[in-house]
Amino acid sequence: MAQSTNKNPTPKSDEHNIVDSAIFSSGDLEDQLNLIWEKNKKLIIYCIAGIFAVFGVYHLSGFMIEQGRLAIQADYTSADDSASKLAFAQKESGNPLSGFAYKELAAEAYEEGDYAKAAEYFENASNSAKGVIKEAAQMGHAMALIQNGQSDQAESILKELVSNENAGNLAEARYRLATLAVENEDFEYARTLIADLQTNFSQETFYWIQKAMTLQSEIPAEEPSPAAES
Repeated sequence: MAQSTNKNPTPKSDEHNIVDSAIFSSGDLEDQLNLIWEKNKKLIIYCIAGIFAVFGVYHLSGFMIEQGRLAIQADYTSADDSASKLAFAQKESGNPLSGFAYKELAAEAYEEGDYAKAAEYFENASNSAKGVIKEAAQMGHAMALIQNGQSDQAESILKELVSNENAGNLAEARYRLATLAVENEDFEYARTLIADLQTNFSQETFYWIQKAMTLQSEIPAEEPSPAAES
């Protein structure tokens, strides 16, 4: 008995239908996009315009900030005498360059022996400057106060510097504060400061350690404790 054969087997997939479906889907998607555009084109245009506006404002503000910085630098450079430097410092108060200008004015006043004015300018400098310039201004402020007979105020500034382990002038601050402690006969505190200074030996601290050793010779010998005597 002859086996029947199916000369037209059912295909696993209808490629014709797949192509038609893909064409339909593509056309449908395009229609949907056109519909979305027609309904929301104003909103889409406004959004795109807004993005470009924000982008433009951002870069414009950056440009203006840079131009302002350059203008301030130019003003500082042109301030070549004490009067114009003071005018610049007062005008740009809070700007680091103002702090630098105040520090220069303070140094001039200190050299001239006007310690009250030097203390004022150093304080203004420390309020505007940053980093090592600020620390230098704080030290100058303390020294001007000491010269002006205001050691108590100077002590509080030096203690602030000593509390900052990262201060660039930490060694000097410890020595200056130890000197005030000796003058006030607070010998225990002076010994502590000198010990802290000596335990942080480096090329940068060597000068102040030497001065601290001289200062240490002025401190009376530490009295033995009652327990040690017995």
